[in-house]
Amino acid sequence: MKHWIRLSRPEFHTVGLFPLILGAVAGFRVSGNFEPVALLLALLATMCIMLVTYWTGEVYDYEVDELSARLEKNRFSGGTLVLQSTGLPRDQVLKAALMVAVITLLAGLWLSWGMGYGPSLFLAGAVGAMMGFFYSTPPFRWAYRGLGEVFIAIAYGWLPVAVGYYLHVREWDLATVFTYGTPVAISIFMVILINEFPDYPADRQVAKRNLVVRLGREGGAKLYALAAAVFALSLLLPALAGERAFLYALPALALAIFNGQNVLRGSWRDRDRLERTCALTIVLNIATSLLLIVGLLIGQGQ
Repeated sequence: MKHWIRLSRPEFHTVGLFPLILGAVAGFRVSGNFEPVALLLALLATMCIMLVTYWTGEVYDYEVDELSARLEKNRFSGGTLVLQSTGLPRDQVLKAALMVAVITLLAGLWLSWGMGYGPSLFLAGAVGAMMGFFYSTPPFRWAYRGLGEVFIAIAYGWLPVAVGYYLHVREWDLATVFTYGTPVAISIFMVILINEFPDYPADRQVAKRNLVVRLGREGGAKLYALAAAVFALSLLLPALAGERAFLYALPALALAIFNGQNVLRGSWRDRDRLERTCALTIVLNIATSLLLIVGLLIGQGQ
């Protein structure tokens, strides 16, 4: 059980669950309707999608994770190394992933047709599931094609915010989703990008053509700093426009600028400083969702 828990990375499930809750709170603020059963089912489906993504990634990135551990791995890069260190059979992990995928499918079917949300919700969930499942899984392997970072930004940013909102309003509102989902999407993009830095030597050897391998670490640092600037604008502009929730999220803006400056100045060259930046980037993503949730709830009560 301990090995399965480590393999499942429960500490990283917040990056998918909090954006869904953020969208739900934004929808509740508009409609005044709270749908607890639908939200719980959506949270279950989201958690299952993440489990399938993490488990299949451990299996299909087995060799590159093993290589990364010998070269330049830190606590936030590569896989958990549970399969390599415990001998847990990879076929068992794939069978478990298939079982969880079935649970995801059933939850999606019940939400879409059993609860009357319709096929558009099922399609949104299916898109997110495919982006996660094929992140490392053949034949698409998004992470090996320079698409993984963008697809994760969609699947862990805009998409869960959109689904959470739709559950409570029963309408797709692209403006609201873009406004609240963009800082979340950009911050998870930054998480994936910075975590590729310590994996760079291993990824390069196995032709895992993610963005850092394509751009080099110097180019990746510039892209990270640019993403931090875009993130800052995604919080600052709505705050200046009077969106109250974004005032509460401004501390995340300061953290993004801090991280961007450090990476641009070469903090990634030092292993310990890079590991701290990886940690702070995850903090940035989680804090963004939580601060926006708090801002929406406080604003609702005023």
